Amino acid sequence: MAAKQFVQDYEDQRRDELIKATYYEVAEKGYSAVTLQDIAKRAGVSKGSTLYYFATKEDLFLGALEWMVEQVHTRIVNTIATVEGPVEKMKAVIRTIFANAQDSRQFFLAYTDFISIGTRNKRFHDLNAKFYDGCCGHDREIIQAGIESGVFRNVDIEDASTMVRALVDGMMLQWFFSSQGTFDDYRRRCERIVLDYLTGGTVTENAETTA
Repeated sequence: MAAKQFVQDYEDQRRDELIKATYYEVAEKGYSAVTLQDIAKRAGVSKGSTLYYFATKEDLFLGALEWMVEQVHTRIVNTIATVEGPVEKMKAVIRTIFANAQDSRQFFLAYTDFISIGTRNKRFHDLNAKFYDGCCGHDREIIQAGIESGVFRNVDIEDASTMVRALVDGMMLQWFFSSQGTFDDYRRRCERIVLDYLTGGTVTENAETTA
């Protein structure tokens, strides 16, 4: 049994290494330019090993996208669990997405490639849709709690969660292409606009009064 578990752990580790190598290769070169040889070299395995652990190149790239999605969701869940109140939880969600410039740039480069694949490939489309639904789910729970506690305005929860997600993605896109403002500037602007919308500006007003 111990030997069998050792083999399983080894194979799981190899799969993880290939998935992470795929993510970094796509972030650096773009999906269309990445080869199985590139991935194998980065992971420190033979090219044949990639097809041992993943039946097709598509399976490997789908595994990388799934890993990315799980990483984001895990970080969001863990981060919002460390703070109290809907305002701080919403800030935590935004700050998890706007983690730091380098990591966010890598994620954006890889994820936009996977989005483009999703426009033509149902497997990628469905996983992207699941990712967005999961992100909106976190937002909906926070917004509902904020409304029930009287901290947030009585907004339509579905509309609000959609708006939050669109704003976060839009701010990330603007930061990526704009030369105006730093990464932290865009994160702070995103927080301010989202919370002004949800609270009717009371959070900003209170912060200015306190200052």
